[in-house]
Amino acid sequence: MQIKREQWSNMFNEVARLMIENKDILSEIDAKFGDGDHGITIEKIGNVIKTKVAVWLPSNEPLKSLFDEIGNAVTNISGGSAGPLYGTYLGGFKEVLEDEVEVDAPLLKKIMKSGLTELQYLSTAKVGDKTMMDTLIPATEAAQNAPDDIVEILIAMKDAAIDGAEKSKDFISKFGRAKSYKEQTIGTPDAGATSCTFIFIGFYNAIVKEK
Repeated sequence: MQIKREQWSNMFNEVARLMIENKDILSEIDAKFGDGDHGITIEKIGNVIKTKVAVWLPSNEPLKSLFDEIGNAVTNISGGSAGPLYGTYLGGFKEVLEDEVEVDAPLLKKIMKSGLTELQYLSTAKVGDKTMMDTLIPATEAAQNAPDDIVEILIAMKDAAIDGAEKSKDFISKFGRAKSYKEQTIGTPDAGATSCTFIFIGFYNAIVKEK
């Protein structure tokens, strides 16, 4: 099995849908120890993704171009650190690609690892720091440990992402405005870790759930 052009379009459109539909939940989480605008920023990211996919799908541009366009546009979104962080991660997918428009399982693993690698040049956060890394690192590791099968990879990433975001409830915030609340942040999931699950749930929904 390979992920083809139209499937990539479906995957990112599903990610965008989830981001936009859950904006209020994300802002409610963020409001407890932050500025309360994370959902607004994630909604902007979702809308940018939809716009870029709509232009890319009918074009003859390779997949690398889609990741590059999404990454650059998301990086420039205003609203705190979410834009640059998400943009760096999603744009980082392109670093292992040339002119491919279809992706097999081994290449999918490389794409997911590349996104995290690029983000780690920007962020030093680790699992347990109550950030988006609580989702992204476990999901990426799950992808690398999964069999060379696209469905298995997508399932593994989705499950690890959801579990990572849930576990973020047990951590003390070590980054951003929330870190000043220390132990008070225990019991609340990280907003960034939660919003990142929509990447992996969206990919799963578009390929596996729709089968």
